[in-house]
Amino acid sequence: MRVESGERRPKLSLEVARQIVETMRAGGMGPGDRYLPETEAMRRHGVGRGTYREALRFLEHQGLIVMRPGPNGGPEIAQPGWSNLASTIALLLQFAGAPLRAVLDARVMIEPGMAELAALNATEEEVAAMAGDLDAIERGLGSYRAFSAAYETYWRHLAESSHNEVFAFLSPALRAIVNSAGFAPDEPYRAEVLGRLRAVHAAVAAREAGLAREAMRELEEEFGRRLREGYPRQLAQVIDWSDVREPS
Repeated sequence: MRVESGERRPKLSLEVARQIVETMRAGGMGPGDRYLPETEAMRRHGVGRGTYREALRFLEHQGLIVMRPGPNGGPEIAQPGWSNLASTIALLLQFAGAPLRAVLDARVMIEPGMAELAALNATEEEVAAMAGDLDAIERGLGSYRAFSAAYETYWRHLAESSHNEVFAFLSPALRAIVNSAGFAPDEPYRAEVLGRLRAVHAAVAAREAGLAREAMRELEEEFGRRLREGYPRQLAQVIDWSDVREPS
């Protein structure tokens, strides 16, 4: 690729990372497969050990590979997930000086559309799984830990049931960033949230896309209202990348 005058040439290790990904794709490699042995890979990409390993470190940070130790170790292909996206978004927003409120506002705009697609695209098996998630949420109302685990599972399944890969990655990523502020709803509000989730689910199960969108919009707006009234300082704080972690 010719670089125009004044245009910054891409870093060599990043170019090698792109070549590695293309080699994986062309070779039909997937999660669990090992990449080429180091000597063969350096020869294929025409670089030294330092540049090659820097390219691997970049891909490891992106969640695409895991470095396995030992004599038979090396780069193993992994499946990047929403947590990798959450980390990247949080880092960008931190250096942009974006407050947590910005992510909350984005969710209000995005997640009603996700619910609408779920109403259109969810399979019967996915609808049944989400109903089970809601029952688990109800059983866990008295324990924040149990509630939170079932709650996050429901949201992940809802995003996946949209059958839109952007929503499947973006929705849980944005939720993880908001959750990094440590909001913990009390039991009465947990029960209210469950009621609103059941309204969303009823619309999804009935294939009522417009009703699913509206029910989700009401849920998100109420959540935002409560946070603005109860946690104004946290919402105004700049997002901290180090706080964003995948739930255990």
